[in-house]
Amino acid sequence: MSLDLFTMATFEGIALYFYPLFFIASIVGGVVGSLSGGAGMITMPLLLVSGLNPLQALATNKLQACVGSFVSAAHYYHQGLVDMKESRTLMLIATFFGAMGAILVQFVEIALLSKILPFVMIAVGAYFLLSPNISDKDRAKNPHKIFLFISIVVAGLYGGFLGIGIGSFVLALLVSIGGYGLSKALAHSRWVVFSINISSTLFFILGGNVLWILGIIMCVGQSIGASLGARLAIKHGARIIRPIVICVCFVLSTQLLIKEFF
Repeated sequence: MSLDLFTMATFEGIALYFYPLFFIASIVGGVVGSLSGGAGMITMPLLLVSGLNPLQALATNKLQACVGSFVSAAHYYHQGLVDMKESRTLMLIATFFGAMGAILVQFVEIALLSKILPFVMIAVGAYFLLSPNISDKDRAKNPHKIFLFISIVVAGLYGGFLGIGIGSFVLALLVSIGGYGLSKALAHSRWVVFSINISSTLFFILGGNVLWILGIIMCVGQSIGASLGARLAIKHGARIIRPIVICVCFVLSTQLLIKEFF
């Protein structure tokens, strides 16, 4: 196939040359997502640039994010960093409200949320940057569970509705409200994010918005990246997790501010 033909040919409405780019982006997104959340920062802009409509881009991104969050969550579980009894209620809340968010996004205008989101990510990044107490040590033996449950309701709705930066958001909630140490919070956050992703992905599939071939290619990339990222997090703990979360939050907020206001 000549270069001109390759650049002009399309599949699923997308130029063929985007497919290797999507594969690479999903690997990078998998690494970033398993360390801090924020994989959508890597993959969503590329999906939109390729010419997909926002709903197709969001649905396909959810499919590959679902696989990536599960792969990294499974790694953390096998390393003994997750108590499933402790996370069960959070996962049930996240599953239900993630589904609600996925239903809402197919009928509601998301422009206002898109304008608020960069400021939320700035706040999350500032929390991880300025808080002196963030480490791998748990800070609260008896966290305020009601406040934590309410915060996961909000996270579930947002995660199913839009979901960009949801991993960093849930991580911040588990550290600040749940009192988890950073490594434990990251491990538990991946199960909460997976719960949001699996329920919202099912509704996007039912809505017929997922591009399957592209989604499967990106799922493979996410699996590779999420596995690498989880191994890094398990090996280095808070030393690598905290700076990456801070960088992801500020890069994502800058990207969103430029997109929404400039």
